[in-house]
Amino acid sequence: MKLFLLLILPFCLISSGWAARRALVIGNAGYSDSPLRNPVNDANLVANTLRQLGFEVSLITNADHQKMDTALNTFVGSIRDEDEVLFYYSGHGANYAGENFLIPIGRVINAEEELRYHAFSSNLALERMQRARLSIMVLDACRDNPFRGARSGNKGLQIMQGKAGSQYIIYSTEQGKTAADGTGANSPFTESFVKHIGNSDRIEDIMKKVTREVKTNTFDKQIPWTAGNLIEDFYFAKAAPGTPATTKPAIKVDTEYTTGSIRVESNTEGEIWIDGSFVANISSGMIQTSSRIGIGSHSVELKYQGKTQSRTVSVLKDQTSEVVFAIVKAGENMILVPAGTFGMGSKDGDKDEKPVHQVTVSSFYIGKYEVTQKEWAAVMGSYPSHWKGETLPVERVSWYAAIDYCNKRSLKEGLKPCYSIDGNTEPSNWSRGFVVCDWNADGYRLPTEAEWEYAARGGNKSKGYKYSGSNDIKSVAWYSSNSGSRTKEIGTKSANELGIHDLSGNVWEWCWDWYESGYYGKSPSSDPRGASSGDFRVLRGGSWYSSDNNCRVAYRNGISPGAGSNLRFGFRVFRTIH
Repeated sequence: MKLFLLLILPFCLISSGWAARRALVIGNAGYSDSPLRNPVNDANLVANTLRQLGFEVSLITNADHQKMDTALNTFVGSIRDEDEVLFYYSGHGANYAGENFLIPIGRVINAEEELRYHAFSSNLALERMQRARLSIMVLDACRDNPFRGARSGNKGLQIMQGKAGSQYIIYSTEQGKTAADGTGANSPFTESFVKHIGNSDRIEDIMKKVTREVKTNTFDKQIPWTAGNLIEDFYFAKAAPGTPATTKPAIKVDTEYTTGSIRVESNTEGEIWIDGSFVANISSGMIQTSSRIGIGSHSVELKYQGKTQSRTVSVLKDQTSEVVFAIVKAGENMILVPAGTFGMGSKDGDKDEKPVHQVTVSSFYIGKYEVTQKEWAAVMGSYPSHWKGETLPVERVSWYAAIDYCNKRSLKEGLKPCYSIDGNTEPSNWSRGFVVCDWNADGYRLPTEAEWEYAARGGNKSKGYKYSGSNDIKSVAWYSSNSGSRTKEIGTKSANELGIHDLSGNVWEWCWDWYESGYYGKSPSSDPRGASSGDFRVLRGGSWYSSDNNCRVAYRNGISPGAGSNLRFGFRVFRTIH
């Protein structure tokens, strides 16, 4: 998630002295709970470009609330009536009760109600800049919900009303929509915006070009928006025709050299690269620490056996950020499922399996077998099952118990846990609450419903079977007709096309998603994660107690996440590929 850019520029006009062109540029990326990739890069790019265009620029990055307040107070205090001023912000942000807020570094904001007390009001910043002759506010941000444990319905920013005739506000996308952080060095909006402000066009004409370019580059998902009006023409690159030339003021640059460290641990021998540059060789079990790394977002890569795994890490001032590479190796009972597209659902199945819709999933690892009692006991210290046996799958497991196991196993193996409640990833400290999933973590988690069905169908090797691996249920599943009314050892039936066992029958398997039949088929087509809320969580695959119908790869079931006393509820683990 990434927030909006805020730019404010007063008009350059000569009266009794120079009309200064001033800019305050802020980029926040190093959030402890949800770090961003590009805000610091965006802020640096904007600052450097504005300096070349004659602006007096003050740049700060990864600023806490006090630092942002101080910077704005200093900036506003320097503004004269004839000045052009610009304030740029990139980072997390949100709107609440009709007001837009920029989120500082250094404090986790768990609920939108806290914004008024712990975040920075862009409405107030806009109002304070009205003293300048002309001000332009530019907001560029990835605006997914940034709050842990909160479900906000307020996506995007609200349209703000500036001072008529002298304030012009630019949004990287329309109200209520999400702007992209970008997969390259900068966001799509900032990249285009900086590209065009050096041209000798009016700001209105610049924004027409930026809007067209961003719309095209994001495949119509992001369309920039502007608000406000200007009495006079404004040009970034030069004064309007006929305006007397002015002497450029001295460039003021506030530079703060702040660094942190990156600590890398790997279970595989390879090379460590940071931001595209080789750093050091690393051996299995070795820890490599790189110091004096600039604060902000960095790319860390492990290159091994002709392969590369990447992580994005945020470095904070005087702090050490940790990166763990835990490579899944052959023989660890994890199966690689290559990315692909498939038709999810069934035309002739139950109502909640319709409509059939195209879904694309990224590559992932999934357990070759359901989690066994031996694996469970090694992590949790006890057996939750009715029948005992190390190679029997666990049963009587609630959805909550399954995510507890995923986090505890991740912590045990030195991986970053996927799940948190109120910002805490340690299950022993949890009280029941709203569970958040970090989709970029490298630890264990439950598969989404789409990932589960794709794997059950055989992934990109699918032969279109009704059950996972065959149209003959008896060859691939333990179910009501052949189980003898009890669970069976893992892997005793044939595997599916990918080499995965027991996706049909034996025990029901928990998925991440909320079970919401009205949402089915309306989710995003790429890596869908299900509805945002509900009463039940999804179960898939059927069990030893199920009919053949319930063991179909398309069959859907939903049960309360706290239900665990039923003998037939188990799960298998999943890991994201980075």
